[in-house]
Amino acid sequence: MPQGPFEVIAGLPDGAAYPCLWNHQTADERRLTVQPDSHCRVRDVDGQTPDDLRDRAQARWETARRLHYNLDLQFNSQSLVACMTEHPSIGGRAWPTVILADDLHEFAFALWSNSTPGFLCRWWMSNKTQAGRGASTVTSVPGFSTLYVRRLSTNQHQAAREAFDALAQERFLPFDQINEDTARAELDRRLLVDVLGLSPDLCVAGGPM
Repeated sequence: MPQGPFEVIAGLPDGAAYPCLWNHQTADERRLTVQPDSHCRVRDVDGQTPDDLRDRAQARWETARRLHYNLDLQFNSQSLVACMTEHPSIGGRAWPTVILADDLHEFAFALWSNSTPGFLCRWWMSNKTQAGRGASTVTSVPGFSTLYVRRLSTNQHQAAREAFDALAQERFLPFDQINEDTARAELDRRLLVDVLGLSPDLCVAGGPM
């Protein structure tokens, strides 16, 4: 499938030069770290690759990051508002790339996006014209309420990274089961208490969260 200077090809072979997270694979999107589902190849024109396509491909690759945002959220089947890939990847229509001022900020953003308050902000500001779905666009996402990660200290960002790493292999339930999701409850505690320094009473069983 042509996409700008690239052709998008399903699957991720070893050594792929341009890995990308293109489509939703709900069963594989239960953990904070998600594997790219596709890879890109620079398009040929009459059997050759023009220099301008190579330049455009390089420019696009320079926007690759680990952090990606779910534009078309299914509340009754999906578990993640944002995810990270193990290595920088190109984001696609389903999972566009999020570019922050500092790559260290990605962990706090990912934790917030998948926390209970982060999800509720996303739910509130989504287009919910279709039952069970919260659609958004690339241009609307910057207007969503989120944690102001640039105000966090270096120590807080390091705590966010440690929390993310500790939770990376936990399986999260779909959002319509959020009240039963022990992994998300632990994410909430680590974000609100360990990173943001709020009272542990917020996250006790039967408490506000």
